[in-house]
Amino acid sequence: MRRLRNSRLTCSRALLASACIMGFAVTSAKADTPDYWDGDWHGSIQPYGWLPGISAKTRYQLPNNGGTVEQKTNNNIFDYLSGAFMVDGTVRKGDWGFYGDFDWVKFSDEKGRFTRIGGDRIAADANLDTRWGIKGGMVTLAGLYTMAHGQQGYIDLVFGMRYLWIKGNLDWNFNLTGNGGRPDIQNSGHLNNQTHVTDGIIGIRGLWSPFAGSNWFFPYYVDVGAGSSDNTYQAMIGVAYAFHWGDIALNYRDVEYKQGSSDKFLKQVELSGPALSVAWHF
Repeated sequence: MRRLRNSRLTCSRALLASACIMGFAVTSAKADTPDYWDGDWHGSIQPYGWLPGISAKTRYQLPNNGGTVEQKTNNNIFDYLSGAFMVDGTVRKGDWGFYGDFDWVKFSDEKGRFTRIGGDRIAADANLDTRWGIKGGMVTLAGLYTMAHGQQGYIDLVFGMRYLWIKGNLDWNFNLTGNGGRPDIQNSGHLNNQTHVTDGIIGIRGLWSPFAGSNWFFPYYVDVGAGSSDNTYQAMIGVAYAFHWGDIALNYRDVEYKQGSSDKFLKQVELSGPALSVAWHF
């Protein structure tokens, strides 16, 4: 798991460096598309479908001062996603602009495993039957400043905040008891908890169009942040095709939060998977 996280961090850094190189390489305006930097107001709205898998570590408080339950889920794309709604939008005038993004997702009946109960580790071969559900929303609000734009695309500096709300539910049914020094927890039960996280973020976004005269291009987005969480990052890269009214894109998106404090409900969560978007420009 640590090796996977390190590889994703390395990938994000490489994407950030590549995007900077692409952005500063552009020089002239594209003749067959509107000039979004002509001093007038321009904007776009983009509903999209993001189908992420989820990997999370969470912490639940047992009743009557019975300690805590820590559990971990597996990352399964599509299997447990039961609801989703996403939309983002941009407005700009000249080099300055504003970006907003809203996501809501719900996962149901996902299988998980307990890692600790009341401070005691649980063996992998324990007879556990757990069901885990989670739902939540994520809102990003950010200012934009265009650092470069031209025939091969543009690069925006992104600076703002991201808010995350997550609520989790945990049901279990297994044969552990409080006898013989084993963890003191009922054989079946239900727990729930939630968290609210607000972080400042900074990053880059834009598109790269390396093929002269082609409608194909590559959108990208990277940000990092901290605040209520220890750290968070988001990375997205995709391929898109432009029409006179807007564009259609297929992207891959990865979002991660980490909180190291032992008393937090959410210790770590990662959402990653493909997204299909349709954008209208005005």
